[in-house]
Amino acid sequence: MSRLFYTTLLCSLLLRPAQALCQSTVSADSSAVGSYLSLAWDNDAFQLRAKNTSDRYYTNGVHIKLLSNYWRKWLTHYALLKLGAKADRRYTYQYDFGVGQEIYTPRNITVRDRPLYPNDHPYAGYLYLSWGLVTSDAVAGRRLISKLTAGVIGPLSGAAEVQQWFHLAENFKEPKGWGTQMPNDPAISYYVGYDTRIIPQFTPVVDIIGHVDGNIGMLSNYVTMGTLLRIGLFNDYFQNATGLYDPSSGQSRRRIQFYATLGTSFRAVLDNSLLQGGWFKGVDNYYALPAVELEHFLGLIDVGGVVAYKNVQLSFTQSLQTSEFKRGLDHQWGRFGLLFRCGHK
Repeated sequence: MSRLFYTTLLCSLLLRPAQALCQSTVSADSSAVGSYLSLAWDNDAFQLRAKNTSDRYYTNGVHIKLLSNYWRKWLTHYALLKLGAKADRRYTYQYDFGVGQEIYTPRNITVRDRPLYPNDHPYAGYLYLSWGLVTSDAVAGRRLISKLTAGVIGPLSGAAEVQQWFHLAENFKEPKGWGTQMPNDPAISYYVGYDTRIIPQFTPVVDIIGHVDGNIGMLSNYVTMGTLLRIGLFNDYFQNATGLYDPSSGQSRRRIQFYATLGTSFRAVLDNSLLQGGWFKGVDNYYALPAVELEHFLGLIDVGGVVAYKNVQLSFTQSLQTSEFKRGLDHQWGRFGLLFRCGHK
């Protein structure tokens, strides 16, 4: 059956429980105060051990996001799911607008006309804009994330130019195969995530959080389940979208935070346009992988650390993912993140 049929089925399965959570909002809700800027840089050269450094698959990503309730004025906020506030609680709502670029390459980037087999990751670039909303419920220890993303796969993403410029500037190997990259294709997706505290917080220095999410649309269709373990000194994960110091809050009052994180998750993947090509022109790429070459079940591990002082936070995460396609390799990359307050509204 077609990818459209399976996507429609997955959409109905994902949105049915989410709609049950998202009732109409009453007066007990509140918008989080303050604007924040989030910067994240992913690269497979950010390895804890130098000998594990690679230049393949997901090789670079830059993500910029402005968290501000100014975005609630946009008509797109009607497309975002939120938890319905109860009369005896005050939820915090934090809207965000983001832009990002991701770069994907095969294992050998020095070959201009690479052979089709053995199968490898095609050259692919992804450029996107996103609108999101995070609803936090500190009393019940739960959080709902919804995000609408509109982007493009292919030369319009600018991935080839960015990687070629960066490799030239740093005197790295020249990536020669971008002429075989995925053709231009739109990629519109909708993401829903739900976090909850698995067990009561029996100690203030250990927290265990459960997570389930799903993505539906033209980029990739998947469902993920996992857990997040935090150990150290931190503010309540469910107090607001950032976890940073907030003197107006009853709980987010820790000025200094430093803690380690361990995330483990399992993902079931239906399709992936960055491997198979887009919905309209994917068949035009000789190097796009057929569905039978995909690994539909993936394991992911994220190990990291966070240091924060008042309204500034630095983080580093090392990610490990099992192979996305047959005869592929496990893959590692790192992420440096910076989050800071940049406004009062």
